[in-house]
Formats: sequence, C-alpha cells, structure tokens
Amino acid sequence: MGYLHYNKKILTLCMIVSVLLIGMSYSSHYLIQTISAKKSSSSEKASSTSTGSSSGNTTSIALNALELKNETYRWQNTSKAINPTLHLNANTDYTIKIKNPTDTKHELIIGSNGTEIAKSNEMAPGKTGKLTFQANSTGTFEYHCEYHPDTMKGIIEISGQ
Repeated sequence: MGYLHYNKKILTLCMIVSVLLIGMSYSSHYLIQTISAKKSSSSEKASSTSTGSSSGNTTSIALNALELKNETYRWQNTSKAINPTLHLNANTDYTIKIKNPTDTKHELIIGSNGTEIAKSNEMAPGKTGKLTFQANSTGTFEYHCEYHPDTMKGIIEISGQ
C-alpha cells in the first residue's frame, strides 16, 4: 500500500512539473515586450525605438496584425514585439497606424473597464488603417481587436510628462 501511495505522489509531481514546463515554454514564446512612444519636437527623431516618427503635436505608433500558426492572431510593433505594452505621455495626440497583411479582418479598439474609448475602422485583409487617440488622462488602458479579443490584446500605460 505504501508503494502505491509513493507512485501517486511521484505521478502527481511529474504532472505538475510537466504543466509548468509547458506553460513556461508557451509564455516565453509570447513574452510581452514593452515599447515607449514619446513625444518629440520636429527637430529631433522620435525617441521610441519601435513606433515610428513624430510630426507636430501628434506621435505615430505602428502596429501590424500578425498571423501565427493555426490562425492565431497578435498585434506586433516594428521591433517585432508581440502585443506590446504601449507607454504613452498624457496630453499628447497619438496616431496608431495599422497594417493588416493577414487573410482576415481586424479592428483596433482602445478601452478602459469595458468602456470603448476609441476605435479604428474595420481593416479588410491586405489593407491599412489608423486610429487617432488623445491621451488626455493618466492611467492604465487596454487595446484589443474586435474580432480576436483574446489573442490580439495589450496594455496602454499613460503617465504624466
């Protein structure tokens, strides 16, 4: 009887370790990387390493729809970060330029606690779009795709300048 009890403990431990290893392997493939989009003057380049350029009072951010295996979709920035956290400055206007090279439609939505704050137009396969967003207040917001909200999603952190 003691031998059977010992085998159940080992089996349970092996299952837990297996689940943890699989989870770590999956999450490490889709690590959320952060980017910063910072307002810059017209005489200097944007300080963000991944978002594009700034002209006047509007800062540009680039996001592309990305199709992974098994028709799984994610957002990706120009630095290849998957579903990146966007660090924005309050009292700044942003234009998020979106490319859709996939074979399905996408629509970018910015929200907070279930309330929609801004959204792009629907982008058909192979098309581009944009979303203009005024970061008027500080706080944490979220962004997602209307059609793929569980996989194409990320965080927007807006802080004071």
